[in-house]
Amino acid sequence: MGFTEDFLPVFVSLFQILQAIILWPFPKSKKDLNGEIVCITGAGSGIGALMAKKLADMGCVIVAWDVNVKGNEATVEEIRKNGGEAYGFKCDVTNRAEVYEVAKKSAKLAGDITMLINNAGIVGGKTFMESDDAVIQKTFEVNAISHFWTTKAFLPKMVENNHGHVISIASSAGYFAVPKLADYCASKAAAAHFADSLSMELYKANSAVKVSWVCPYAISTGMFEGFFAKRPWLVDILTPESVVDSVIHGIQTNADRIFLPKILDILAVLQEMLPRNAGLTFLSWGGVLDAMNDFVGRSKQK
Repeated sequence: MGFTEDFLPVFVSLFQILQAIILWPFPKSKKDLNGEIVCITGAGSGIGALMAKKLADMGCVIVAWDVNVKGNEATVEEIRKNGGEAYGFKCDVTNRAEVYEVAKKSAKLAGDITMLINNAGIVGGKTFMESDDAVIQKTFEVNAISHFWTTKAFLPKMVENNHGHVISIASSAGYFAVPKLADYCASKAAAAHFADSLSMELYKANSAVKVSWVCPYAISTGMFEGFFAKRPWLVDILTPESVVDSVIHGIQTNADRIFLPKILDILAVLQEMLPRNAGLTFLSWGGVLDAMNDFVGRSKQK
């Protein structure tokens, strides 16, 4: 016991806080993503497809996974048509054995994966009492548990090469509860905090492999069709393009937790500080309690 062990880490932490405040207004340096081999789950539609195309334009090799074969093939074909390199695989990320098998095929064809984007997700959109048991289980399997299998498949090579990045597309719903989204909120919280825990393990191991978890508000991809933003001037429904740009910027700058929009960082702190009753009143004013009243979702659209 002594100064070095007991007090020096405190001073280092205070210095890091001051450093972050001073550097906050300045642009962060960005790493070059050209040549990275990126596996994206749920690449057949939504932000997965858009992210695959934008990363391909930046020189990444894309390995697209989805159970939606038609959509996945369309993503791959568009990338190739534009001069990029992409490979498509049908994969049910909830099937552990299939994930491990497709991961081997992917690495054999495209090379060792250096970036994994866990993007596949589903939403039920019913109250807890109305939610079907099978849907609750599937929501957890797709949104959270699959991250364990995909990460286990690719992380060992990243650690061995001391180079890589694991990205979890979680949700602000993992931090801010919403009625009619009990299973979704819980599964996204699990995804976010799995990534957080993984980041801590890699930090302790002094590994250069990075981890980011993205927590966006509702995105206008169709998945949350009918979701209502009562105070759009405070927090509005996000466009897929803005989310993908922010995700890529976060990857380039090695960001850890990425709230979208950024004001959610402040609201998260405020939520922790407010008494529960005051917090519920604030959320009611903000429209969170009624946001899912008219939810339709992609699966119910005609």
